[in-house]
Amino acid sequence: MVNLQILLTVLRAGRCSDRLLRFWEARNLRKGGELMCLDMLFVDENILAEIALVPYHCLNFFIQRSISANRQLRFRERLNEGSLYTLSGFDVTRSSPNFRLSDAPFSIRFNDETSLEKKTESVRPIIPMDSNVGFL
Repeated sequence: MVNLQILLTVLRAGRCSDRLLRFWEARNLRKGGELMCLDMLFVDENILAEIALVPYHCLNFFIQRSISANRQLRFRERLNEGSLYTLSGFDVTRSSPNFRLSDAPFSIRFNDETSLEKKTESVRPIIPMDSNVGFL
């Protein structure tokens, strides 16, 4: 099993290039379906070449990102599943034990300084997924 351990204290909110796999609204059903945030699942562009070599049950390099309800309008129209983005100016936090999209011990939250830029070219093609694979 692949074991990628990263200490939260060594993470820095710099620039990263990642591919958006999925995103969806998180709503509070107890408050009439009020929007809480947009949750997203990203994978590092440099890892994409390795996916075909690692069994899917060992994949723990996906990262969860969240945009709060009050910030989602700023970013929502630019989000396209499968697209590659450069992200900077974000907060790194511990993953919630109650809701995790991946095994990563940390997640990323957008803040007022977050910049999201869509990249037009990728050095790594996206790997087509078989619809019968049950992990995405």
